[in-house]
Amino acid sequence: MEMEILEGRALMRRIMESYSRDPKGWSFMVSPSPGSAFFDATVSGPDAAWMLKIDTLFKPSPIIIGSAAEALTSKPQEPFPYGYRELPPGLALQIMETEGGGPSLSARRQLLSVLKSEPVVPESGGSYAEGPLVLAAPSRLNLSESQREVDAKLASEMRRLLRIRYPAYG
Repeated sequence: MEMEILEGRALMRRIMESYSRDPKGWSFMVSPSPGSAFFDATVSGPDAAWMLKIDTLFKPSPIIIGSAAEALTSKPQEPFPYGYRELPPGLALQIMETEGGGPSLSARRQLLSVLKSEPVVPESGGSYAEGPLVLAAPSRLNLSESQREVDAKLASEMRRLLRIRYPAYG
């Protein structure tokens, strides 16, 4: 069976479909890709895992491609699982207002309360916080042979896309 590589909105839609079936127990880890200038990401939940290749983290709209992959053998244990959490309107503004160099104690407590809440499936018009995204060192993930194959195909496809979009790309 040939591996399906998705990009942009199609990729996001497929991951969100999987997330919407069960929003609990997800993780999202990003790390520099060993041996290339790209970034790798794994997004995994109870019944699905995705490997992503990102051209850069340093521009507003990076090129992101990905493919479904076998589940990670060991998911990192993080204090807060990845997901969307309901965010009270106005809390983001409260967090940005600083008292003595940081948000108020009340705003920090509310933010911690949001982080501790259960992940939900976002609905149009709602106010949500998304995360956390974990930025890790490249050696944090031990990939299986099939995951290494997916990673190699994604890297090759990313280089091809960059050459098409940016002819001066090596």
